[in-house]
Amino acid sequence: MTGFDIIFFWVARMMMLGLYFTGDVPFKEVYMHTLVRDSKGQKMSKSKGNVIDPLYLIDQYGADAVRYTLASMAAPGRDIKLGEDHVSGSRNFTTKI
Repeated sequence: MTGFDIIFFWVARMMMLGLYFTGDVPFKEVYMHTLVRDSKGQKMSKSKGNVIDPLYLIDQYGADAVRYTLASMAAPGRDIKLGEDHVSGSRNFTTKI
């Protein structure tokens, strides 16, 4: 499983090196997933400093709110714009259910 942004850097190189060193393809299937972006639409990155610690979100809002947020925002071919406000809203919604 990988994001589309690292296909060349990770998956393609693993394929090439696997074939070169072992003569065999290291894997036959690659599952791609969407990117999780910050609330401004920027790719989340440790080097940019715009990541949100999932354990912090779980401590603040609960695991159900985090799960619901990610599940409700997921759609094929569409990136997720994740912000603390989304998780807060999901907590309020799941509390009412």
